[in-house]
Amino acid sequence: MQSLNSKIAEATKAFQLADKAFKDADRDRRALELKNLTMTEDAKRAETKRQEVRNTKEEFSANKEVDNFRKRIHDVKAALEEKTTIAGQRNQVREEKQKALTDLQEAMKKLETDRNQRLESVRANIQTLENQRDEYISKVDEDIFSLYERVQKIRKGSGIALMDGDICQGCFVTIPPHTRLQLVRMESVITCSSCSRILFPAEELSGQSPTAA
Repeated sequence: MQSLNSKIAEATKAFQLADKAFKDADRDRRALELKNLTMTEDAKRAETKRQEVRNTKEEFSANKEVDNFRKRIHDVKAALEEKTTIAGQRNQVREEKQKALTDLQEAMKKLETDRNQRLESVRANIQTLENQRDEYISKVDEDIFSLYERVQKIRKGSGIALMDGDICQGCFVTIPPHTRLQLVRMESVITCSSCSRILFPAEELSGQSPTAA
C-alpha cells in the first residue's frame, strides 16, 4: 500500500501539471477566439465604411484599413488554429494522466477492500481461537495453567517448549536423562531447568510412541 500511495502521489502531480498545461493552452485559445470575433466585427464596420466613401482619398484609406484587418484576421486565425491543436494535444495528455491516476485510485480502493476483508477474517479467526482457548483453559488444572501463564509472561508468549530427542527447543539445552524419562512417561508436568518452559515430547506431535523413542 505504501508503494501504491507513492505511485498515486506521483500520478496526482503528473495530472496536475498536465491539467495546468491544458488550461493555459485553452485560455490562450479562447483569448484568440475572442480576438478573432472582435476583429471580424471591426472588419465588417470597415467594409461598411468603405462603401460610404466620397472621394479617392477616402477610398484609398478605407481599402487600406480593410486590407489591414483581413491580414490581422488571417494571422489570428492561423494562431488560433495552432493553439487549438496544442490545446487538443494537451487535453489528450491530461486525459491519459487522469486515467492513470483513476486506475491507481481504483487499485487502492480494491486493495483497501481486500485488506478490510482479510482483517475481518483474521478477527473472526482470533475470536474462534479465543473461544477455543477459553474452552481448553476450563479443562486444565488451575495450578498448571497458572504455571503456564507465569512462564509465558517471562518468555514473552512462549510458555511451552518441545523436547526433541533430549534437547529443549525453547533454549536448546540438553535435558537430563531422568527428566526426559519423567517427561516420556507423562507422569507429571515437567519444566526445563534452564528456561522454565513446560516441556512436551515432540514424539507426541509426530504420532510416534514416546516409550519407543
